[in-house]
Amino acid sequence: MARMIPSSASDDTVQGEKDVFSMLAQGPETWTVFHSLDLAPWNRDKRTEIDFVVVIPDAGILCIEVKSHQQISFHDDRWHPDSISKSPFKQAADGCHTMYRALRDLAPYVADIPFAHCCVFPNASFDIGRVLSVRRDELMDRSAFRGFSSAAEFCVDIRRRMVALAEADNKRPLTAPIPPQRVDSLISLCVPVQKHRPGAAEQIKKRHADVDTLLRAQQAPVLQLARHNERLLVTGGAGTGKTLIALELAKRLAERGDRVALISFNRMIGFWMREQVSVGGGYPSLIADSVNRLLVRLFDIQVPQTADSEFWTTVPAIVEGRLTDPETKSETRFDYLVVDEAQDILARPAIWNCLLALLDGGLSHGRFALFGDVEHQVLLAHDELRATIGELKRDASISCWHLDENCRNTPGIGQAALLLSGIPQSLYSGYLRGGGSVDDVALKTFESDDQEKSLIRQILDEAKQRGYKPSEITLLSFCSADKSVARQLVKQGMNLQPAQNADRQVGYASVHEFKGMENKVIIVTDVNLQMDAHSRSLFFTALTRATAIVRVVCSAGDAPTLKRWIMEGDA
Repeated sequence: MARMIPSSASDDTVQGEKDVFSMLAQGPETWTVFHSLDLAPWNRDKRTEIDFVVVIPDAGILCIEVKSHQQISFHDDRWHPDSISKSPFKQAADGCHTMYRALRDLAPYVADIPFAHCCVFPNASFDIGRVLSVRRDELMDRSAFRGFSSAAEFCVDIRRRMVALAEADNKRPLTAPIPPQRVDSLISLCVPVQKHRPGAAEQIKKRHADVDTLLRAQQAPVLQLARHNERLLVTGGAGTGKTLIALELAKRLAERGDRVALISFNRMIGFWMREQVSVGGGYPSLIADSVNRLLVRLFDIQVPQTADSEFWTTVPAIVEGRLTDPETKSETRFDYLVVDEAQDILARPAIWNCLLALLDGGLSHGRFALFGDVEHQVLLAHDELRATIGELKRDASISCWHLDENCRNTPGIGQAALLLSGIPQSLYSGYLRGGGSVDDVALKTFESDDQEKSLIRQILDEAKQRGYKPSEITLLSFCSADKSVARQLVKQGMNLQPAQNADRQVGYASVHEFKGMENKVIIVTDVNLQMDAHSRSLFFTALTRATAIVRVVCSAGDAPTLKRWIMEGDA
């Protein structure tokens, strides 16, 4: 019996693929067969899958694409049925070449192993003569597949095709069989890109139980709601657990075999999510990133070194132009879309419509879950956001769920955030974190630029004396990071790093950049009260990033206004 990885076909495997699996499973014991490799992590996250990879130690590695349709034809320059959006032969070739390149880079000895590819149509007859540039050994149609008297006869033919195709491509044959230790090495390299992991069922079950225990009473139903509703909008204030649920939902969908995009507009939260899904080998069918970084990678868009906001506004149009190519569309589409900090994307219709173009079923019939604070963290484009949400409710039959328990902040920090931003205290029904003290939040004032810098140094020293590591402290500015007081301190020699790179140092960022993130100590700087309502929104976003301590650094002239806002809230 061949070594099958995984040892059995999953329940969602189509019957024709199961038939091929059964035949290969009865192959020689020296063979190793991978079923369902998703090579997206090896091909710039484009949809690139191989149904079977057969490691034949005395011949080479054969990549097999299986199409289980009852009828398959090619005419009028198109494949039929329409669900075949790309030539199966090109799909097999692309998967084979992607796998070879990736393995060659990871394990140089692979360069000495012949690779070949073919297609199996177990249920459809097909005349290879209709397709140019395809060798006869590249196809096993219904008459050939169903004509074998035994699995052993099938496997003999598979090996024959491997040798013949390698010779036709002028590839050097193996001088000796692939050693068992190198086969084991190939297994260790390929398992992380496998949709259905060997032995993963118990690990997945335990992780689900751990997460279910962690989720609060009002959070847990969201995962159940997503199972029974194809389009979902989850709203709630900062700190109510939206990102945790979005991440978990995306993982569970990927474990089920869906190709999932988990995205945010914010670059820092996108990078953080990408790191989270890569832990433990990652999920090959789960693509996590910020939306702009995802689009330029998927569509091979060249980003100039001087790229500014004007350049990024052109990206959706570039993507839509390239999606007119059916092959490109098939490589970049997703089964499910999960959006964190959704208000930032819904308020940008060009980006939102671009994402819908990548989603199977689009707005009306696609599957997606949107997580966001659509009331209190909308820093720009309120009208556009309201219009998009109206469209969702009108045309997408979207189900809604609201979260109102704060799971991140202490009561002191949460209440201060609401008071400074002018948001009613009723936003949160309660706080998961108890305790805290009157010292959780403090307002620090300065009279001059030099005093401001000295004050920040003093706050940093006090935080470190209280036991907080530098990496647990972030300076957040009302203005852009390059114009902030933090950048001035860097120029004076202080060891601060941009927040996205601050593994062991104190980080700094603008409030906008840090949306969706959190840290133990938050120092709010460069306060500007000239933006009226927008200024107050920034206070809410900034303060709710903190899990332990907040310090607001403002000019002595602005202090009375801030104190009045707090007193008015107490009145």
